[in-house]
Amino acid sequence: MAARKPKEEQDEQKVRLPDAVDIAKQLIVHLNKEFGTRVAYNLSNDTSPTHVKRWIHTGSVQLDYIVSNRRNGGLPEGRIIEIAGPPSSGKSHIAFHLARTVQELGGIVVYIDSENAVPLEKLAEMGVDVNKRFVYCDTHCTEEVFKLAEATIMHATSANANIPVLIVWDSVAATAPKQELEGEYDDQQMGLQARVIAKALRKITGIIASHNVTFLCLNQIKSKVGVVFGSPEFTPGGAAIPFHASVRIKLSAGKQVKDPQGNVLGIEVTATVTKNKVSRPFRKATFLILFGYGIIEHEQIFDEFKEALKANVPIRLARNGRQYVYADGQWRTFVVLDADGQEVYQKRYQRNTLPELMRDVEFNAHVMDALEAIMVISNPDYESAGVDAAEAQQQKAVELLCS
Repeated sequence: MAARKPKEEQDEQKVRLPDAVDIAKQLIVHLNKEFGTRVAYNLSNDTSPTHVKRWIHTGSVQLDYIVSNRRNGGLPEGRIIEIAGPPSSGKSHIAFHLARTVQELGGIVVYIDSENAVPLEKLAEMGVDVNKRFVYCDTHCTEEVFKLAEATIMHATSANANIPVLIVWDSVAATAPKQELEGEYDDQQMGLQARVIAKALRKITGIIASHNVTFLCLNQIKSKVGVVFGSPEFTPGGAAIPFHASVRIKLSAGKQVKDPQGNVLGIEVTATVTKNKVSRPFRKATFLILFGYGIIEHEQIFDEFKEALKANVPIRLARNGRQYVYADGQWRTFVVLDADGQEVYQKRYQRNTLPELMRDVEFNAHVMDALEAIMVISNPDYESAGVDAAEAQQQKAVELLCS
C-alpha cells in the first residue's frame, strides 16, 4: 500500500491556481469566442492590428528614417497619414513618390483629386504608371471622399487581401460637405466640415487598419487672423485628422534652387514629423525637390555627416563595429574603418561628381551604412546589462534634463 502524502502537499496540489500568463492566454481565447470575431490579440504575434506589414518608401531616405527609425522604412501601411504644408512645399511630389512605390510593390493607387490639378505629364515624369493600377477619382464632396475610400477598400481587398492599396486625398482643404455645396454662398455652417470628417473617420479608421490600406491626406497650412499668443497656423478639417492620424508630417519650403540663368529648378524642403505613433516624433529631414525629377538628397545626406561630426556623435554601426570618417573641403574624403581602426575603404571626390558617384554600388552601400548609423536611434539593451528598464530610462531622462 502506497504511503499517503502529507496533508500540506495535498492541499498545495489541490489549490494550484493558474498564473497571470495562463489567464491572459485563456482571456484572449474567451474574448474572441464571446464576440464571435477577432478582437483580442497577443501583440508579440505579427497578426495583431498594430503590426506594420509594409513600409512605403517616400522618395527620401532621410524622411524614411525619421518616420520609421529603420533602414528600408518609410510610411506605415494600414494607417492614416497627414502631410500638410503651404502651397508649393512638395506635398504632391511626395504623394507621387508614394504612388510609384506602391505600384512597384504591385499595388493599386486611388487618387481622389479635389483640386483638379494633377497633370498626366507630371505623373509620368515621376514614374507613376497611369495606365495600369492607377484610379483617378474626381469629387469635391467630403462625404463622397469617404464613400469612395470605403468602396475601394472593400472591393480591392476582397479580391486579394495581400495587394497594397494607397488612397490619396488631395486635398482636405479643397473639399466641402454636401450641405455646403448645395447651399447658398451666404449660408452659415459653422464647424460642418469638421463634424463630417470626425464622423467619417470614426467609421473608417478601423476598416483601414484591418485591411492594410494606407490613407494619405494632403492638407494646407493656414493662419488664423488676430492670434497674439501661440502659433496662428492650423490645418483645415478640424481636429479629427490630427487625432486619428498615426503620422503627421509638416513641410516647409526653404531656399530656391536656380540655374546660372536664374531659372528656378526646385526648392529645398524641410520635413518635420509632428506626430508619430510608430517611432519618435519631432525629428527633421531636409532634401531638395527638383521640378520634373523628384527628390534629390545627395548633398543633404553628407550634411548629416557634418552635423554628426560637429556634435561629436560617434558614427559607428553596432552590428559590425565599423567607423565612418568624413572630411569636408574642396576635395571631400569619405573613409571606412574596421573595428580595429584599419582603413577598409576610402574615396576622395569633388562636389560636382557626387551625383554620378552615388551610382557606384560600393560607395553607395558604405554611405547608406553610415547614414543608418546616424539616423537610427537605438534604445540601450537594459536587460543584458542587468538593469531595470523603467528605472534606467527614468535616470536617463533626469540626466538629459539636468545637462
